[in-house]
Amino acid sequence: MHHGSTTVEMPDENSDRLSPWERIRGQFHMRPSEDDEPQSWWIASTAIPLVAATTGPLANVMSIVALVMPWRSKILSTDSAAGTSIQEGYPDPRWDTVLNAVSLFCGIVGNAFLLFNFTQIVRYIIALPVTIILWFIAAGILSGITIATHIYAPPVGIDRVYSQAYWSAVIAAILYFVLSVILMINMLGYFLGKYPQHFALTDEQRTLILQMTALVIWLLIGAAMFQQVLGLSFADALYFSDVTVLTLGYGNIVATSAVGRGLIWPYAVIGIIILGLVVESIFKFAREVHYDNVVRKHIEQKRQSTFERSIAFDEQEERLTSGEVITPPGLTRQKSEPNRHLHQRPIRNTIDAIATARRPRILIMREEKDRFNAMRRIQHDTMRFRRWNNLIISIVAFGIVWSCGAVVFWKLEPMTYFESLYFCFTSLLTIGYGDFTPESNPGKPFFVVWSLIAIPIMTMLISEMSDTVVASFKRATEVFADYLVLPQSRVYKTCFGRIPGVAQFVRSREEKKRKERGFPLEGADESGNRETADPEESGQSNTQREDFAESYPHPSLEELVRDLTPLELAQQLAFAIRRTSKQAREGKRKRYSYEEWVEFTRLIQFTDPRARPSSSQRNEGIPTNDNEDEYGVINWDWIGENSPMLAKQTEPEWVLDRLCESLIRYVSTQEESRAARGDVDLTEEPTLRKERDIGIDE
Repeated sequence: MHHGSTTVEMPDENSDRLSPWERIRGQFHMRPSEDDEPQSWWIASTAIPLVAATTGPLANVMSIVALVMPWRSKILSTDSAAGTSIQEGYPDPRWDTVLNAVSLFCGIVGNAFLLFNFTQIVRYIIALPVTIILWFIAAGILSGITIATHIYAPPVGIDRVYSQAYWSAVIAAILYFVLSVILMINMLGYFLGKYPQHFALTDEQRTLILQMTALVIWLLIGAAMFQQVLGLSFADALYFSDVTVLTLGYGNIVATSAVGRGLIWPYAVIGIIILGLVVESIFKFAREVHYDNVVRKHIEQKRQSTFERSIAFDEQEERLTSGEVITPPGLTRQKSEPNRHLHQRPIRNTIDAIATARRPRILIMREEKDRFNAMRRIQHDTMRFRRWNNLIISIVAFGIVWSCGAVVFWKLEPMTYFESLYFCFTSLLTIGYGDFTPESNPGKPFFVVWSLIAIPIMTMLISEMSDTVVASFKRATEVFADYLVLPQSRVYKTCFGRIPGVAQFVRSREEKKRKERGFPLEGADESGNRETADPEESGQSNTQREDFAESYPHPSLEELVRDLTPLELAQQLAFAIRRTSKQAREGKRKRYSYEEWVEFTRLIQFTDPRARPSSSQRNEGIPTNDNEDEYGVINWDWIGENSPMLAKQTEPEWVLDRLCESLIRYVSTQEESRAARGDVDLTEEPTLRKERDIGIDE
């Protein structure tokens, strides 16, 4: 007893002897560049690097404006032909210009190392600290010289003000500092072992970085070009290029010469194309990140909750029925405790359950259908959650950008807060009336940065509204048109068919008409008698007959219970591959019914050479191997972790892959059968191969 207490206290004594630095170091767990451990902190690992990579070029642009223009200017006139006030800059102190150039160099080199990190030219552990340090240096230099200029060399006089270059330096310093801080959060996550030492970005996300860089370069080209053609300052030319590419067209700065107007044509077209690519990539990135880290987590929580409830129900049902089961002669009753562990594994699929159970097959199928329907309800709830959650997030982001931007313009421009809200709203919608525009020196640089961030967010909001609000309005319009504008007979038939007397009357009339056409009264919909009827009498066109020929009458649960011969299954396998390949090519969202899934499952698994029990095994109830085998034949539970309804592929794509694998196995088993009979020699090379062995990529 005494020895046990001593061993318990030893770790506490050792931990008390650790220095604070050793305790802190013990919290760090730096992972290698590639490992199989799960990743967390998805905002730090994915969103933060992408935000830094797309916003870093904007900070470089502001720093360039701060370098190429004087920080102080004298107002000569409040009106010009181009629509701007005429200001003349006067030289800055030499130390100001030198330090400004050093800051720009640090900012550009830091951005370059960040891009090298994304392309894996430089290691993460080297490139990211270099970027953080250089951006901190750039922010510190810009902050220092802006403060020093305000203290030691401010503009003196009523006609002398800080130019747009000075305020661009302030904005660049803020951007460098904020980006450095959030990159430190990314590095902290790596030190804590939340993810490996690389940025977890896809090719599409890397493309977004290049597109944003191209957009910024295009704005700089436009600024340099319109500065010379329109006689503007570099900052005003940058503002004009931004307004042109964003299709705002305020009209406060306009091209007055024929050369300037002619250059706007190609410049605007190319700029709008680049902007469209950037907005599309941002929209895809937001949806992808939200789905991978929010929606899939929501699906998993709902699935796990449903799965746990099903386990609890099965255990309760087992306890209630264990004492009432009558053991058949010659069989021993198994204890309920070992059986309880079976629920912790993925439950076998319907086909295997039918092969091994003593209960009627139709009962097993109906139980599995309940689990299938439960997963379908989870999918439906998740789809609704995804749409409205995306919309809410977009509305919140739009509200933040709108209101915060209005506060800044309210302080920088001669506007009331309501007028600044009005100005920001018309700008976000790219209406651009021009009655309110940024005119002050700090307002224009801020507008360039704000507009490049805000307008893509507005575009995302409109796209999300098309999936929710607009879709609901469209459905309401279609219902209104079906009932009043363009009435459909089927709509009224469905509506009045809910009345018992009317429903019976309509059904009797339909049966009478079908009898007159020569159709049987029952089961005609599922039978093949439609194809034998005269198409002219039934009023079907050639296109309708072709569509019907492509359709496939899916069997009911009662029909699926019947055992089919391998030849019949092989024929159905070919038809199923043709049908699913067409559905996969269409690219539409297709969700199969439970009966279709049971049919596909049977076609997938009947070709497994090791999972096919003998007839004696089926009769005696000997279970078959229900684990995934070497050739990809798997069993799944509809609400389990390996449910096909949780796959990233569409259902037609998933089923088509498995059916093709089944076809390969079927051909291989046929060759083996022929070899066993002596028809062919297969001793040199086995033909039963995995999918990757024959060069098919997933």
